[in-house]
Amino acid sequence: MPSYKKSLVFCLLLSIFTGCSVKDATLNNKEKQIVFKKVELKKFDLEDLFIMYAIESENQRMYYDAKELYLKLFENTNNYEYLVKHLTLATQLKEFSLVNENASKYMMEDIKEEEIILRLYTFSLFKLQEKKKSILNAEKLISKYKNDINYELLGSIYLEDKNFQKAYESFSNAFLLNNSSNTLLTLTNIQFFSLHQKEEAIKKLENYIEQNEYNFNLSLQLLTFYEKDESKQRLTNLLKRMFVYYKNSDNQLLLNKTKTLFLKYLVNDDVNLLISFWEENGEEDDILLNLYGMTNQSSKAYELLNKLYVNSDNMDYLAQQAILEFEMAQDKKIVLNEVISKFEKVLQTLDNHVYQNYLAYILIDFDLDIQRGLDLVTKALEKDPNNIAYIDTLAWGEYKLNNCKSAYYYMKQVVDEIGLEDEEIKLHWEKIKECNSDFR
Repeated sequence: MPSYKKSLVFCLLLSIFTGCSVKDATLNNKEKQIVFKKVELKKFDLEDLFIMYAIESENQRMYYDAKELYLKLFENTNNYEYLVKHLTLATQLKEFSLVNENASKYMMEDIKEEEIILRLYTFSLFKLQEKKKSILNAEKLISKYKNDINYELLGSIYLEDKNFQKAYESFSNAFLLNNSSNTLLTLTNIQFFSLHQKEEAIKKLENYIEQNEYNFNLSLQLLTFYEKDESKQRLTNLLKRMFVYYKNSDNQLLLNKTKTLFLKYLVNDDVNLLISFWEENGEEDDILLNLYGMTNQSSKAYELLNKLYVNSDNMDYLAQQAILEFEMAQDKKIVLNEVISKFEKVLQTLDNHVYQNYLAYILIDFDLDIQRGLDLVTKALEKDPNNIAYIDTLAWGEYKLNNCKSAYYYMKQVVDEIGLEDEEIKLHWEKIKECNSDFR
């Protein structure tokens, strides 16, 4: 429920500050044409100067000064357009008591500015928690000016008053007039969470989304409803339809957001479904790469890394490919040259401590270039000095050079930190202890 209340406030403010202007009043009420009263204007010699100052104050974001200038202009000219500007700025500045005071003081019926003044007045009452009075004025507003903005204002007040049925009726009337996704968002929230008409709310969203290019915000709403209703299959089917629609319409931004939603809703429950769907749709990306990693599909990951590297020249892909190639090899000596070559190429471009340590360990463990390995792991430790894996590599390198005391010093840090559960750590520790009889 809090989510739709927040969206209501946003929609309401947006509609009041950027909604219909004064001259829209007649256009929005064609079925009931209003003959506006003519307001007698007063001559004010300094009007042009005050207008200039007011506009400049707005441009300089000196809204308090502009607000006062527009009030002076109104009081000296009786031009209600200036009063509207004053009240609008006061509303934006959240001076609701001032709006209440001046709107009620200068209210005049059946002038062309009446609708916007009455709306701002009603909204100020709403913000001042004068609910009964705000409802009365909102209903008066609706009786004279039937448009979506006014229905939404009335609906918002009813919603704040927890009169959910009345709020639903008001937003329904607004939706009939504007067919807006924002209005439908609020309408279905009320229906689902407050009126407990869950299936009706779901159907409304489903029908609208199908006809309106899979509006993303409404699709998010529908996914939430499915989740709350534990409708896993419907949720999955909607995600698939969104994916296909955004991909076919070449909307990469929304396609990427939909991919994220797939991970949010499905990755913990059905990784294989995700993999199959990605493969069926030719999505060869980092997401599929991670999914292969999660399911230990090393061969597929290796092939995908090769494609990603060829298409991008991204050295991270080459480094990850080298790691996989080494890890998958049953006889690691066969792939050593190829793996080392890849890492050397990567490190010409990237100053990456993970890759530096990985190559360092290979060079040390296979007695290929122990000093080069120590140089590399030293660089890695400069970036991440407390990394236990890197300290282990350093200790192993010192051991290989027969620097037993240094090896023991570093290896003891590793053992003290993580113990001897890991077989490789245990092996290193035993070998290094044997290296120097002083530490037996």
